Amino acid sequence: MEQQHEEQGRVFVETMVLLLRSVPTIQEIKTVLGEFTINRVRKEGIDTWEHCGPAIFLEYREECFGQYVIDIVDRPWPDELDYDKPDTTLHKAWREGCFGINTCPGALERAIEHAWVWPEGREAVKEAKAFLRVRTTFVLDRDEEFEDDEWIPCDYYAAEELMEIHSVILALFKLPQVICYFNPQGEVLREEKSFDEADELYYDNELPALELWCNVRLFRFNDQWTMMDTVGNSQIGTPDIEAIFFSEAYSPADIEQLLRVATMYFLENADFNEESIEDENGTSWKLTIHLDSVCDPPRQVVRLIPDDGRALPEGL
Repeated sequence: MEQQHEEQGRVFVETMVLLLRSVPTIQEIKTVLGEFTINRVRKEGIDTWEHCGPAIFLEYREECFGQYVIDIVDRPWPDELDYDKPDTTLHKAWREGCFGINTCPGALERAIEHAWVWPEGREAVKEAKAFLRVRTTFVLDRDEEFEDDEWIPCDYYAAEELMEIHSVILALFKLPQVICYFNPQGEVLREEKSFDEADELYYDNELPALELWCNVRLFRFNDQWTMMDTVGNSQIGTPDIEAIFFSEAYSPADIEQLLRVATMYFLENADFNEESIEDENGTSWKLTIHLDSVCDPPRQVVRLIPDDGRALPEGL
């Protein structure tokens, strides 16, 4: 399965989703957006629902033609994304980034399986019958022609923009129809309380809210070996990271912290090319680049292996 998509012709940049138990009206959505400037409303979708349903367009970075687009999709999240049906409208819309630029089929299923922070979500999302997409764009309503590489501003910084979108998500959480937040690229599920708490914590500490955008997952190879990884780091322009380790020697909490710290290294140092990284306990971890990840979704990853003298199991 391919993960990366062509960037030519992109309309939407970042994508966050709210899963719904029923469909709100445009007026209901407008009611919770009191502090935002509404540029316009479309009561009918653009082209097809796959591309954009009935929508509200909010002002965002007007100098760059930026807008938030909140659209209503009156059907369940299409988790398969017609991966095996390249001629369908759904597949083409997915390839065009309408469900998130690096979203892969099965994202919701994996988010449910790895909903460690909000385990109740595994049952809660079964009620989802519709969803809202909250997306950013910088190409709609332009009066002049623009080049394909101008679909995002030259000063664009993904982590900052993602933090900005939280204000829209928190406003929309006030709708009674909302079940939860879903980040399809990072395969994250959160209910309002944990989303709000994480947003406030990271905002107060002036840090990117990685846990709301990029999930950390755990897989057991066997009784002795474990792999933990990130998914969704592509949203902030950094590679996903895998850590493979002897289960009894390391705690999952420490490995999660290592994965987040390594992500921040890559985020803050675009030319980061060290061969190893040290964790807080003084263990050195070797870094290698791999074109294929151990687990879905398929993607290029940076793999961390502890330099502790243990030989990895065969096949890794």
